[in-house]
Amino acid sequence: MDQPTRLVLPQAMLRKMEAAGIYCQTWVTVERQARADRWVLRGVESGGSTREVGRYISFFATDGSRLPWLQKMDRIGSNGVHAAIVAPEFVGIEMARIGQTYQLLITRHSLGQIQKNKKPAIQAEILFRGIDGQLSEELRRQGLAPEFFSRSGEVKPIPDPFGSGVKLVTAGVTCLNCKHCHGLIERPAIDVVEPATAAS
Repeated sequence: MDQPTRLVLPQAMLRKMEAAGIYCQTWVTVERQARADRWVLRGVESGGSTREVGRYISFFATDGSRLPWLQKMDRIGSNGVHAAIVAPEFVGIEMARIGQTYQLLITRHSLGQIQKNKKPAIQAEILFRGIDGQLSEELRRQGLAPEFFSRSGEVKPIPDPFGSGVKLVTAGVTCLNCKHCHGLIERPAIDVVEPATAAS
């Protein structure tokens, strides 16, 4: 049986997050760019926390580097959507927290086989799943990420390229009344060249 490619959380925890106003859009969609005549993936960095619970997702390049957002989405409320990204492929890092206990899922998303006049499927591969990781408040303030263990008590190392991304998402899942991005970054400014004026 295929494993779900988003965190599966207890209903009681989901209800508590809903009551706290924490909204985390964890799904990825396929979108068509008509002008470029190509398909892309779209993800939304979102989430935030209260003191008791939190949930957050952001997206990174497949080498673990940070990606620029397509558009930043400011809202009156907090703990909701922050920015959208479109790309042919990316890695999603999703985290949920209750107290000092964390759940983590790292998933690579890419487009499936592209056929003419047919919307491609999303290929999703789980790169890491961490259950019941622990991070004390003191270590969190130092910018560290939770530590996860196997059922036999061995440390489950987070894949090297994504260690920095997990730390950024940890900051997001503990950010009280979050209103800003932790993973995606601002697009670089595009230099506009002024047209030359004819000499008078």
